[in-house]
Amino acid sequence: MKSTLRPLLLLTLSLLSAGQLLAEKTKVACLGDSITKRGFPAELATMLDVETINAGVAGNTSAQGLHRMNRDVLAKNPDIVVVFFGTNDIRVDAKKHVKLDDYRKNLQEIINRCQKQGAKVVLCTPPPIDTAAYFKRHDQKIYDDAGGLSHLLTQYSLAAGEVASKNKVPVVELHQLLLGDKQWMHKDGVHPSPAGNTIIAKHVAIAVRPLLPAASSTKK
Repeated sequence: MKSTLRPLLLLTLSLLSAGQLLAEKTKVACLGDSITKRGFPAELATMLDVETINAGVAGNTSAQGLHRMNRDVLAKNPDIVVVFFGTNDIRVDAKKHVKLDDYRKNLQEIINRCQKQGAKVVLCTPPPIDTAAYFKRHDQKIYDDAGGLSHLLTQYSLAAGEVASKNKVPVVELHQLLLGDKQWMHKDGVHPSPAGNTIIAKHVAIAVRPLLPAASSTKK
């Protein structure tokens, strides 16, 4: 009987130890739109050996992300939250358009809620858009009347950077980092290609990696 129980005990202890290690992985929630939903969080998990939560919802703006973040992010008690909005916020041709000042306020409130719960934050700026592909689906005149798509993207990217600087949180300058890099982009001119998920994850990982030791050591 003893010879049977001993292996079972060792196996049980081994499984418990493995489960404990898994539970202690740093948890990174990625809050965003369809660019996030496409899959860079899974790539990030592999690169950094962390647990990721893909909280990307297609078509979402910063306002919609703020509305659902308690349920989709904070309820899961993440250590780090990667916030990635802007591509839909600039949509002056849609009712969902979020004005620049409101975009700033939404990002600020997202940061406030995360930090109140003890989570660290990383902000991403909206990536570049291929105008030729984009205006096959959108009315260019509306954007031109608002100063042009490139101008809007620049404004919202700068705003995200300003909010990050004000709060002393890392920012992933995807608007600049992906300019001229056609490999990352899907033919629709907005979303990442499969290779693009990896490219975005690599840029995000650079900002997240320095936060890992502190996040792991303070996890409750």
